[in-house]
Amino acid sequence: MRRHVLAALVAPIALAASGCGGGDGDVQPDAERFCGEAIAHTSAIVAPPVSDEAGLAATLDFYRLMGQLAPLSIAEEWNQLVVALETANSLVPGDPESEQLVAATAYASEAAAYRVHAWLDRNCGLTLPITTIAPHDPVPAITPTTTSVPPVTTVP
Repeated sequence: MRRHVLAALVAPIALAASGCGGGDGDVQPDAERFCGEAIAHTSAIVAPPVSDEAGLAATLDFYRLMGQLAPLSIAEEWNQLVVALETANSLVPGDPESEQLVAATAYASEAAAYRVHAWLDRNCGLTLPITTIAPHDPVPAITPTTTSVPPVTTVP
């Protein structure tokens, strides 16, 4: 069950670990490498390897590496995705509190996932499918056509 929940959480904008070694002890933010790693692993974005514990661990390792590489303009959002994945990985199937925490964390990270999606599209030329339920685009404010309130008339 935990793998299915994690797969559902990861699927919209997941990046897989195949070919991306970990162990980079002194990784610094690097937009070019961030884009390169995302582009190099595009095939795994739609179907991350989370069918077993090794795939889950590799996906988490890769997300953490990408969090270190993420440029400052997107690092906070990327690291929200890392937290969501770590929370999903700690799911205790059948425990309502655990399941609720995973669901709430996933929902709370949707706006960040959309911003990462938009950043990758704009800065790396990488357009990924994304499925979320949180609103993404700003809703324009509704402005009244008049600033005065019409007088109220009373009928005797």
